[in-house]
Amino acid sequence: MKHEVERSAGGVLIRGDEPQNKVCLIQVPTRGGNPSWRLPKGWIEPDETSEEAAVRETREETGCNGELLSELSEIEYWYTRRGDEPGERIRVQKIVKFYVMKYTSGDIADHDHEVEEVRWYDFKDALNTISYDAEKRVLQEAIHSWDAYLYRQGI
Repeated sequence: MKHEVERSAGGVLIRGDEPQNKVCLIQVPTRGGNPSWRLPKGWIEPDETSEEAAVRETREETGCNGELLSELSEIEYWYTRRGDEPGERIRVQKIVKFYVMKYTSGDIADHDHEVEEVRWYDFKDALNTISYDAEKRVLQEAIHSWDAYLYRQGI
């Protein structure tokens, strides 16, 4: 079986202008048709950095703009996809770099067609809602990073 590596980037978009901090999650269908809640992410285009891809993908998938605050851990997972030849399967190693992002503008109603729904969640509800353990760990790391950011800002 062929093996490929895909690199993506995404954002943990946090909104802190309400009484309670909120994080933005997207709902997308899985191959089996079940919806999953996850963090926005996508391909790094050949002419962009992972930071630029994270900002772009977050904007496209959530409808919202964000300012990069800090880098988070990468996650890695594997999946298979069809190849170009009949019956060909390709094993894909996906590596995703995430960043904490502070919401600056936009509306979740403006998300792209790949996303079924976008919602703001308080941190506790987001941790209980997010579908994948690896992304849950990234979200936990982002919450700690956000708290450190607020501390540095004197908030």
